[in-house]
Formats: sequence, C-alpha cells, structure tokens
Amino acid sequence: MHYLRLFLACAFSIAFCPLATASDVDYDAVIDELKAALIAEPAKSSEVIAYLKENTQHLSREQRARVLTLESNKEMFNGAYERAFNLLIQAEQLSHSPEIQNSIYLYQATALIAMKNYQGALDAMAKNLDRIEQIDDVTIKMTSYLRLANLYLDLEVYDEVKRYASLAYSLSRDSSPKEQCYAQLFLAAGELKLSQYNEAKQLFADTRAFCHEHNIPLIVAMADKGKGTSLLKLGELQQAERLFQSALTEYKTFKFQLEINDVNALLAETYLMKKEVDSAKQYAQQVIDVPDDPSVLSAKKRAYKVMADALSVEGEYQQAYRYLDKYLQLSEAAIDETKAKAYAYQMAKFENAEKAREIKMLNQDRALYTAQQKVVELERYNESMALMIAIGCSICLIIFGASMFVQKRKYKRISQRDPLTGVLNRGTGQDFAENLFVDVLAHRNVFSVVMFDLDHFKSINDTYGHSAGDWALRRVVEAVSPSLKGRDLFVRMGGEEFAIFLPYTDEQAALKVAKHCRLAIESIQTRPHYSDLSITASFGVCTSVEDDLSLDPLMKRVDIAMYQAKRNGRNCVVMYRPGMATMSDKAANPTNGANATNAVNA
Repeated sequence: MHYLRLFLACAFSIAFCPLATASDVDYDAVIDELKAALIAEPAKSSEVIAYLKENTQHLSREQRARVLTLESNKEMFNGAYERAFNLLIQAEQLSHSPEIQNSIYLYQATALIAMKNYQGALDAMAKNLDRIEQIDDVTIKMTSYLRLANLYLDLEVYDEVKRYASLAYSLSRDSSPKEQCYAQLFLAAGELKLSQYNEAKQLFADTRAFCHEHNIPLIVAMADKGKGTSLLKLGELQQAERLFQSALTEYKTFKFQLEINDVNALLAETYLMKKEVDSAKQYAQQVIDVPDDPSVLSAKKRAYKVMADALSVEGEYQQAYRYLDKYLQLSEAAIDETKAKAYAYQMAKFENAEKAREIKMLNQDRALYTAQQKVVELERYNESMALMIAIGCSICLIIFGASMFVQKRKYKRISQRDPLTGVLNRGTGQDFAENLFVDVLAHRNVFSVVMFDLDHFKSINDTYGHSAGDWALRRVVEAVSPSLKGRDLFVRMGGEEFAIFLPYTDEQAALKVAKHCRLAIESIQTRPHYSDLSITASFGVCTSVEDDLSLDPLMKRVDIAMYQAKRNGRNCVVMYRPGMATMSDKAANPTNGANATNAVNA
C-alpha cells in the first residue's frame, strides 16, 4: 500500500473539486469532463487540458484555478510532484472560493508528502482543518477526513488512519458511493498496516465488490493488491499471485507506474516464496531497472532483498552480497524517512500547543487592556467609579498572577518527569530518594531499593524499531505502578533501567514487591501490535544497613544484585548478599546495549 496515498489523495480531491460559478456553462462542462477523465480515461485528460489551455482567455479566474488544480493531479500521477505543487500555488493565487481553496490545500499536502516535506504537508492541512468543523458542507468534510486519513497513512500513524476513515465512511454511507469507496479502502489499509491480515483481507474484498459495482476501476485494482498482500502475509501464495496479476493488468491500463513498480516487487516476493526463483528474479529486475527516485525507494528495497535471496539460493553469493548491500542502504534510508515523519508529527503537535498558549496569552493581554481603557473613561465621570474599576483590575491581576503561579508549578512538575513514561526522571528521583533516606535514618528504620533492567532490550529496538521500544517502556511502567504504594518512588534511571525506592520497607517486603513487578512485566500482553514480542526484566534488591549514611552504597549493592540476576539467566529477582560479584564484573556482561539508543527515548 506504499503508493495508495498518492492515488487516493489525488483521486478523491478530483471527485470533490467544486463547480465554479461562471457565465460560460460550456466551459464548466468541459472542466467537469476533465475531472471525470482523470479517473476513468487518463489518456483523454491530456487532450482536454490542452484544449482548456488554448482557451484560457475565455475562462474566469475560478475556472482557471480549477483547471490548474486538476492539471496538478495529472502531474502527481506522473510523479512530477514539484511541478504539481507549483501549479497549485498558481491556483491558490487565482481563487477566492473557499470550496476551491479547500481542494487546493488538500492537493498541496499530497504533493508535499510525495516530496518528503512532511512539516509543509502538516501546515497545508492545518490551513484547511482550522475551519473544517465550522463548514456545513458534508462533501467538504468528507474530503478533509479522507485526506487526513491519507496523511496519517503516510506518517505511519495507523490508528488515526482508521479514525478519520471511519468519520468519512459514516458521512458517505448510502449517499456518496465514490467517497464510501475511498473510505472503505482506507479502513482496509489501516488494518493491513496494523498486521490484522484476516480482517484486512475481508475489508479489501468488500471494498472491491462495492467499487466494482460503482465502476471505480482503479480502486478495484488497489483492493486486489491489498487483498493479495494480506494473503501473501497469511501464506496463501496461489491466490495472492492471481490478485497481484489482476491488479498489474489494471495498472498498466492506467499507466500508473508507481503502483506497477510496487506490484512487481510484491510478485517477486510471492514467486520467491513459491520457490520459482527465475520468475522472482525477473520481476525484481523490472523494479531494479526503474530510475532511482524517492517514490520507488520502498519497492526497490524489497526487490533488492528478493534478488539477494534468489541469488543466494542459486549459490551466487558474491552477487547476492552486492544486492544485499544495496538493500541495507535503502533500509537505512527508510529508517531516516520514518524518523523525519515522526519528527514532523511531533513538531506539529508542539506548534499547535504553542499556538494555543499564545492565543491564551493574547486574550489575557486584551482583557487587561480593555480593563485599563474602562478605567480611563470612567475617571472622567466619577472618581468613586474609577476606584471601583481599579479594584476590579487589581482582582484581575491577582487572578492572572495566580494562574501564572499555577502554570509555573505545572511546568516544574513536567520538568521532573520522564516525558516518555511519565515516571520521575533520574535527577529528580534521586534527590527525592535522598530526602526520604535521611528521614528513614532519623527514625532509625530501614530503606530498600529495587532496580531492574529490561532483558534483551536492544533486540527489541533492532527487530521491531524504536517505536516498539518506546511502547514497551510505557507498558512496563503501566504494569509495575499498581504494585507500588503512595510513598514509594518509581524512577527511570536511563534507557531501559528503572529503580524503585521503598522507604520504611524491610528486606522481605522489598523482595515481595520485586517479585510482583517481575510477574507483572512478564504478563504484559503484546498482541496485536507485536505478536512475537515478549518482555521480561532482571531485578536486584538491596536493603540498608547501619553503616549506610547515604544512598550511594545501596545503589552500588543493588546494581551488583541486578547484574547477578542477568548472570543467573535473566527474568529473575536477586537479593544482594555480601560476597556477590563486584561492580567490575559488569564489564564482562554485555547486557545493556540499548542504553545509548533509549537515551534518545528518554
């Protein structure tokens, strides 16, 4: 589904590009013909565009904006995204119609996505989404929801894809067949990306039947490819091959090269799994021969992997190594692209929060200015009234100051927390723990520390990606927190290492807490997101003795106990005992390889 977003982003914008009000009804009819031709008869669309360009002087500004918008769609089908974006800028300068501008902003987001300018795409969507809830036009709302689903599909936020596709489906069901067709396809794509292959297979089948009934052939081809991909993941190779060949035939009719490349890569994977090595190499080579372009990165990466595996089967190890090296290079580029998407998405969220904060501050400033103006006016009439207004202003200032004090406390609390997991960060946590330790010493009681480290965490990051590592850390915190009391401190020490500080808790009670936490982590349900993933941790436990005057000795001893747990085979709890291996032994036990990686997550 790598190029699904590119077609859908263009196609449903075509379907919703609104009619311009113009006296020349014939030219509006020609533009409507162009809109239909771009979906059903791409070859004919070139002739219609040429005709409209020859008669530009007879078109109104809004009609010319519509033509430029639809022409940009054709350029995007051909992979000329920068050219398409420039056409949309021209259209934006011509049009004053809110409906046409809505389509232009949605198209701009599509072009920017294809050019890997994710921040720009989010900005273009924001221009439209700022007013979407105030728009009464159901068609425009459906368009916006579908485009938002498309944007999130590209940003790999698949739950949001399903959410916005569901909104579009609810508005379009039994009333707008084209929009319903697109919404169903997005719902199926979301399930596929979330690895719900059986559900995706059924949704793609339903989408194909519906879109075929309403004569939308290109979406039928995409549904065939999506169902074929689901079957490929389920190991039903014969049916997958048949559906891929059907989709390929339809794409060739439309000369949709981006999807042709993607289907060829899928066919190469299918034939390799069927042990038909020659066919696998043939389809993989077709993708490899395509000129390098960011839009074919995903298909080429899979083609290089198939070619490397096929040559390895044939014993051509040297050639296989060369293709494998290219595959690894593209994989690294894909990882960088994923990071860019995540960064753009997080920046957009941050900027929205900043905008809201600025608006709030401006409103407060405006309220204060209004109050001061009232004071000036009322002073002309009555000194006593001016005094009352001054008192009112003072109250407003007090409220303002109180709100700022609350905000300051809120931000201070945020600075004390680990942004990923929500527990205390290392600096704050150790400061609090030292204070508690002093209080425990003053009462001549005991203080315990539990430290644990997630097992094989580096392999989670390497196998499933850093998003899976972040997900695992959050689930661990959710699992452990219910086992702790209100006075206990839960601290992320860094990377995948956590500490639990237990004041007024003896050795046996601390050991019991550690065992509960270990079982809670081991029981974390990773399905359906990461079906093959298991999460465990190694625990060390230590309790203070009379000679301890600070936390440092406890931290050293509990660290030794934790690493002893790892040496004992991991996923266990070890209580510190005198004579255990010293800290110097840690150098011989490479258990913490993911620290550097998850320092970023922290």
